Amino acid sequence: VELLMIRNLLDTTGESIHVENQKFIDASTGISGSGPAYVFYFMNSMLEAALKMGFSEHDSRVLVSQTFEGAVELFNQNDLSPTLWMDRVASKGGTTRAALDSMDDNNVKELIKEAA
Repeated sequence: VELLMIRNLLDTTGESIHVENQKFIDASTGISGSGPAYVFYFMNSMLEAALKMGFSEHDSRVLVSQTFEGAVELFNQNDLSPTLWMDRVASKGGTTRAALDSMDDNNVKELIKEAA
């Protein structure tokens, strides 16, 4: 009964998960506790890029926020992995694939995992 009450309380601000081991509570901090800052870091970089390209502050915010919102919605609507979504979005030889390859070449994925 206590567990159900706690879960209901936690779920008022989002969806919670149940873990059997204390180590997962500590580990979750690097993902869900600090994770929003990582998302904002990425958003900020995209905002700066949009501004540098000449978009207004308002238009930059719309482009970035809608991009994130749409990507999360797609992710939540089905069981496709982020890798499969990237493959669907990135055309072979296109600019999106070149950007993803650049991120891989610069170990961005490893840096994010290390940060978490």
